Amino acid sequence: MAKSIFKKELAALLLAAAVMAPGQAGASKLKVASVADKASKPSQSKDWKNPKKYSKDIPVQFLSINDLHGNLSTTGSATLGQKTYNNAGTVARLAAYLNQAQKDFKKKNKQGTSFRVESGDMVGASPANSSLLQDESTMHVLKAMKFTIGTLGNHEFDEGLSEFNRIVLGKKPSKKYNSAEMAYPHQKSGLQIIVANVVRKSTGKTPYGWKPYTVKTVKAGKKRAKVGFIGILTTEMPTLTTKKNYSAFKYLDEAKTIAKYEKILRKKGVKAIVVLAHKGVETAADSKGKLTTTGDSVTILKKLNKIDPKNSVDLMIAGHSHQYANAKVGKTHLVQALKYGQAYTDSIGYINPKTKDFVKGSLVSHVYPVLSATDDPKTAPNKTVKKIVADADKRVSAITKQKIATAKTAETITGRENNNSSNENAAGDLVVDAQLSEANRQGFKVDFAMTNGGGVRSGLTVSADKSITYGAAMAVQPFGNSLQVLSMTGKQILAAIKQQYKLEGHYYLLMSGLHYVYTKDAAGNVKVVKVYVGEGSKTELSLTKTYRVVVNEFLAGGGDHFSQFVSGKKVGILSGTDTETFISYLKQQTASGKQIASPELNRKVEISAAQAAALEK
Repeated sequence: MAKSIFKKELAALLLAAAVMAPGQAGASKLKVASVADKASKPSQSKDWKNPKKYSKDIPVQFLSINDLHGNLSTTGSATLGQKTYNNAGTVARLAAYLNQAQKDFKKKNKQGTSFRVESGDMVGASPANSSLLQDESTMHVLKAMKFTIGTLGNHEFDEGLSEFNRIVLGKKPSKKYNSAEMAYPHQKSGLQIIVANVVRKSTGKTPYGWKPYTVKTVKAGKKRAKVGFIGILTTEMPTLTTKKNYSAFKYLDEAKTIAKYEKILRKKGVKAIVVLAHKGVETAADSKGKLTTTGDSVTILKKLNKIDPKNSVDLMIAGHSHQYANAKVGKTHLVQALKYGQAYTDSIGYINPKTKDFVKGSLVSHVYPVLSATDDPKTAPNKTVKKIVADADKRVSAITKQKIATAKTAETITGRENNNSSNENAAGDLVVDAQLSEANRQGFKVDFAMTNGGGVRSGLTVSADKSITYGAAMAVQPFGNSLQVLSMTGKQILAAIKQQYKLEGHYYLLMSGLHYVYTKDAAGNVKVVKVYVGEGSKTELSLTKTYRVVVNEFLAGGGDHFSQFVSGKKVGILSGTDTETFISYLKQQTASGKQIASPELNRKVEISAAQAAALEK
């Protein structure tokens, strides 16, 4: 009897291995082919498929953006593959280029259908002309740009999902904000939110009546087919927002969730499938100049192909990492368009009305920049979107134009876009100096202040007359997080410092009240040599002594993978948010006769191996 059972189990295992092996082997060898986008407009690309060849099929276009973060007027350097465009961005110019791309598509595909979709972080950590209006101005812009389908990013949780749902639906505020927001017109965004892997712990259902996927019908004459869209959010949420905002939900495995719903779609006869995934990816040149594509989205697609080699995911539009990406992972196109409206993606393919899927080889994807007026003077900003932004600027100007401080020079105090080699920046140092100062002004007797690098969103803009405005300060610290005082041992603080170097430079700390020296070995591994207490001091951090450190609520909850702060004992909470603290500090400095200057970047200093050996003697 035992032998019979054993034989049956062995046969079952061998059968399972025979079934699974081909798929797993195929997934492990899944080819990742990167694309170098060199054209600045769709009309310049030469590899679009000839529409005449697909006259019996249904043309479909997908235009997408990611990680706008309410940047209505922001411009910056945009690098796509190996080509850089200066002063790229603004939503008014983005709108114009989206219209151009759709017009170009429709000119060649008169019966084609265009979709405008987004893959998360449309709002949150926004400049004042969006954040002071609770990001409703961004919703107005998205509606004007005809975006109809989107998914969640981690920043949609910044003020709680209920507040995000409110602005999507255009309902009146449930609590009192500033006068500009209370007077702002509240209107439905028309944006359909889909998210498959976020469910309430209490019910197991997707929140706010959102759906895991949506299906849209496309047609050309009498020919019809359906396109399915699945929404996915990163499962790293417990490290990306505060506990009160993430704790009510479960975040399900991304690849398993895609596999689940793409199978459901296929059973419904939907074979053309697009995934909107707030999960990072990057296409960049390696040390030999060869373009390679890496990141979490690649890992997810490889895992998906292990789970279901027959999956029908044709296109994944990524977000979260703010990078450029254009690649094919196996049969799936994978794209990401930087951040802040500096670029957009354009994917065009042809669906066979009989198979209901894209004709093999017909789908082509590109990423294009939102060119500056200098680079493309013939393209005018979209008038409707430009008017919305101008209106937002006017409504918040009474707040943002207030002068709060005077700088030493008429130069921007640079932020994270200009980090030094140790991941330190001047605006960030000012932020933690402000938090340390305010904690002690409120009587907490704090030794150090620390904040996460991602919490400092920009440099501190200084006007030509050396003035610093409320709006400029708010752009640096837009979150409005509470500040908590923790009691931690020197050993715990050292462990937090060391955690930076286990995170491959993706996450880092800015600090005030302490500084340290470190060294690197030949392989690039970092060793923290000495940590000193106080500015310019040579008093070493005691591992056994207890210190007080002020951090934002995000770090206190272990945000950005800094789990050491969770072990700290809470002493108290400061009166006022991080935004208010920074603005107040700048005001106080000027009131006391001090001009605001860029701090010297000397809080994290790399030394040689010989210097490290001498210090350790």
